[in-house]
Amino acid sequence: MCSYHCFIKNTVLIISFLLLEAQAASIVVEDSNEISKLNPYTAKYTVSRGDNKYGNATRILSENSTTYTLTFNTNASMFFYSIETLQTSTFLWQENKIIPLIYKGKDARTFKDDKNLQLSFNHEQSILTVEKSGQKQEEKLSYGLLDPLLAYEAIRLKAIAHDKNFNVKNLQYMIYDLGGIKEYNFINSGPFIVETSLGEVNCIKLSRIRKNSDRKTHVWLAVDYDYIPIKILQENNNEEVATLAITSLVQSKELK
Repeated sequence: MCSYHCFIKNTVLIISFLLLEAQAASIVVEDSNEISKLNPYTAKYTVSRGDNKYGNATRILSENSTTYTLTFNTNASMFFYSIETLQTSTFLWQENKIIPLIYKGKDARTFKDDKNLQLSFNHEQSILTVEKSGQKQEEKLSYGLLDPLLAYEAIRLKAIAHDKNFNVKNLQYMIYDLGGIKEYNFINSGPFIVETSLGEVNCIKLSRIRKNSDRKTHVWLAVDYDYIPIKILQENNNEEVATLAITSLVQSKELK
């Protein structure tokens, strides 16, 4: 009985790690294809493993008067164990640059204390203010540093700037999460066609590879939908751990 409950708990914990992934001054999309405004969207997903559904997730990019806000919330449960997460990132978009401003993340789990992380990016003074576990500290703001929610957003905007000729084989992003600064490395596997609730979707597939680990995260970005993530797969030892699959997508206007 114990081993069964341990298996259930570990599975949900791994699913929660997938949900939290989903990336300072600034990140530059180095192409001549300048994007003056971003396209707000709302994407909804199911969270599953095999044929079993564990919960739902929603990713929303909204436009404010001078900034953009990206939110990602999830709800997943398995029997007696549940996880709820909420992440919010506010950033500027200027001259093909992502400029992170404020990040807030909360991870609430059954039988666990809530985990909270807040990041404030002061670009004028090159200071990163970090609040976690009830502690507040200031660190030097490194060039290229992103919050945990902006990694996929940075990749998709770089892909848009390439205008369907996205052939960069390797991408690297520096991310600040609960464990501190980490390097996210992605390999571009090229074009794929993915069957979704939206129909067959042309995608590019990228895989996050971790050093000294058998865990991988694969993300499929929809070419004809502004490269929004339509599927995310977490693997361990080449076996599926959890999958986010898109169920609906609403875009308010075209990129300009």
